[in-house]
Amino acid sequence: MAISDIVADESLLPVLQTSAETLAQCQALLTLLNPDTLPNDGAKLRELSLASSKQQKLLFALLAQLRGQNRDAIFRVRDTKQSTAEARQEIDRLHLQLQNLYYEQKHLTGEIAACEAYDHKYLSLPLIPVEEFLELHPEHRESSEHDLMIARIEHEHAEREKLEQARQELLKRKQGLIAENKKRKNDLANLDQDLEKFIDVCHSACPSLPWMSLLIIGPGAGVHFRSLASPPGYQLPPTIDLSAKHVPTMTTKTGDQESPQASASQLDQPSVKRAPPPETPAALQTRFRVIAAFWAVIIFLGFPIWWKTTSIYRASLPIEEMVDWADGKACRPVFPLEIHLATPSMQSLEAQNLLRTTQHTLDDLNEFAAHHLRLKLTDGSTAAHNGEESADGLRYIPEGTADTALTVRLLPQEGLAGPRSELHAATTQLDIFYPPNQVPVPSSSNSPLSAFIAAELQRLYSEEKATIAYILSGNTAGLDSTSPQLAEEIDRRLRRSMKYAETYHLSFSLFTPGSEPSSWDIEAAVNEYVSPLLQAFSPISNFTVDTQVQLYANFAPTAPKPEYDETEAAWTLKKEGLSAFVNAAEWPLNPSIGSGPTINFILYVPDPSQSPLIIKENRASSWIVPQWGGVFLLNPPLSHTDDQGGLSNPAHLSQDSLRPAFMTFSHQLLTLLGTPSTPASLPLRLQTSTRIRAASLLLSASSTMGSLARLTESLPSIPIPATVATSVTTTLSHLSSSCAHLREGRFGAALASARVAETEAERSFFEKSMVGQVYFPDEHKVAVYLPLLGPIGVPLVVGLLKELKRIAARRKAKGAAP
Repeated sequence: MAISDIVADESLLPVLQTSAETLAQCQALLTLLNPDTLPNDGAKLRELSLASSKQQKLLFALLAQLRGQNRDAIFRVRDTKQSTAEARQEIDRLHLQLQNLYYEQKHLTGEIAACEAYDHKYLSLPLIPVEEFLELHPEHRESSEHDLMIARIEHEHAEREKLEQARQELLKRKQGLIAENKKRKNDLANLDQDLEKFIDVCHSACPSLPWMSLLIIGPGAGVHFRSLASPPGYQLPPTIDLSAKHVPTMTTKTGDQESPQASASQLDQPSVKRAPPPETPAALQTRFRVIAAFWAVIIFLGFPIWWKTTSIYRASLPIEEMVDWADGKACRPVFPLEIHLATPSMQSLEAQNLLRTTQHTLDDLNEFAAHHLRLKLTDGSTAAHNGEESADGLRYIPEGTADTALTVRLLPQEGLAGPRSELHAATTQLDIFYPPNQVPVPSSSNSPLSAFIAAELQRLYSEEKATIAYILSGNTAGLDSTSPQLAEEIDRRLRRSMKYAETYHLSFSLFTPGSEPSSWDIEAAVNEYVSPLLQAFSPISNFTVDTQVQLYANFAPTAPKPEYDETEAAWTLKKEGLSAFVNAAEWPLNPSIGSGPTINFILYVPDPSQSPLIIKENRASSWIVPQWGGVFLLNPPLSHTDDQGGLSNPAHLSQDSLRPAFMTFSHQLLTLLGTPSTPASLPLRLQTSTRIRAASLLLSASSTMGSLARLTESLPSIPIPATVATSVTTTLSHLSSSCAHLREGRFGAALASARVAETEAERSFFEKSMVGQVYFPDEHKVAVYLPLLGPIGVPLVVGLLKELKRIAARRKAKGAAP
């Protein structure tokens, strides 16, 4: 297709025409000045020179005209760009307003839905139906639904008040009836007793009387009885008074004679034993005072002393808060990673649009809500503004607000087909090179550059995200993008790593079965290869280093001996025999030094007769013992000792010869400390270790608080000293601080608080004074106190009960007397 068919702008057509004429003029001039066609005659050369001069002037004129047209075209392009930029800004402003209106609409819709779905209390009130209410109150037929509901609630309230008042009156009436019934019941019971006494007296006084009719006159008035068929001449006594303490004298009449009858006391059978004489009031009072004195000493002196000497102090613990931390209700750990985006070659609007589109892409790709990446614009320099806008319109991030996880620099580069990334191994900086034509325009919602940046960030933090998900939930099932290989690698790494401790002890040991080598440049090797790594780990844990040299260190008798492999021309050890390589019975390896765990690193120099020594399956010379340390087989160059060809190891190992071993020890140390294998940048891996350790310590301390709470509730007999309560308070305070620091992105401070919380939690749970009381339960206390208090307590209790019965009987007799 011709250029004239592509360019349709009338202002550019003269430029194309002038450009074509200039090209033709240049070609004509080149043809005229072709060295192959130049004449040899001087006159013709002068004519050719004049002609070429004219053609050159014509070419210069065309070039000047072309420059002017080019300048005009540039001005028109600038004007077009300016108008386009203004229109774009207006469109962006309107788009932003539209987005704000959309968000406001969503917010209002959500608030309306929340209000409509609010569970009001009046909806659950058992109100009467509307039709029944309107029949009772027809004046509310024209009321609105709101006023009608208020009237129904007020009606229900008034009805309930009336019912409550009626219930109170009925309750009072019920109490009165109960009291009256009780009183009549007591009267009837007393009447039964009087009737029984009367019948006994009648049988004793008049055993030969026939059938009689009885009439009870009333209390204190006596009982009158008459015979319906008495013999002639027999006269009944007029009255027998039962209110007296003795039976009155009764007379019988036979004919004209009267004979007195014996009283009731005289009619008793002679076989009944006489009652003991009553106690005097002085004796009763003395006995009461003795019993009261004994019980007063027991209650006011003995019981307080016993309670004080045998009570167990239990400090108050916030059980509910501890259980909430253990159940994950008090804090849900989140890990917002702040990533700075430096765009020195982009304009402000382009950088903001790139930030927005990349953030949206990251949010769409994120599958684990607790771990999310947050992008912020920065200029990448140390002289960042404190929240002020710079000349290019960007708002920079204040220093010290949160830990910067990564700095991404976007650098344009010509000649690239697509974006590429480059991670600095010694810093937390990621450089992304992109073609200039892939800068997203402000009106676009997505771009290849945004997708590339989001994919690179997801790839960098995929292992960290999977590890944190594994720690928080025990598996990586919640991450769909996690491959089974990555999940297996994370599980394997966590099983091989040491349990977190505030201080680790590193023990570097040189073992050899002979007398050489007997010395090594261990201090220089540690300072060169290990100390920088330990310094980088200092925010996470502390380290101490000790070394030793052990000569004549032989294998264990049960360990498999090395075998010579002719194909490899070396002595080999099988993988299944590596577990018995370390002779723990004879090699002086301290399992622990001080309070922290020990990580052992063994440098083994084999005997010259068994050198070189390697592992048969993979020809490796080192391996890791999970949760213990690492081993390295050093095969130094051998030297001749005599003319017979005897070989021996060097007497001294220099720093250069120790370099492979200590580089391997550094890698093994990272593995044993649980450092992830990706990304390639060591500072990024240390940051990941910080976040992983903070999460694990937070969960460990929370779990310990829950265990302590369950322990104190299940064993109420164990003491809880004040130191435990102080440690629990400190633990909960630092757990809250750690959770707050995690939410704000300050992972170093979160780890420091989590370390304190873990230490205090372990101290409170393993308090020595709490454990001893578990082995002395309440059953043992009963077995100790019962033989001592039983013989003393039985007479006191029996005497107290008898005295209380006597007092109750005396009061009852006084109340029954008229």
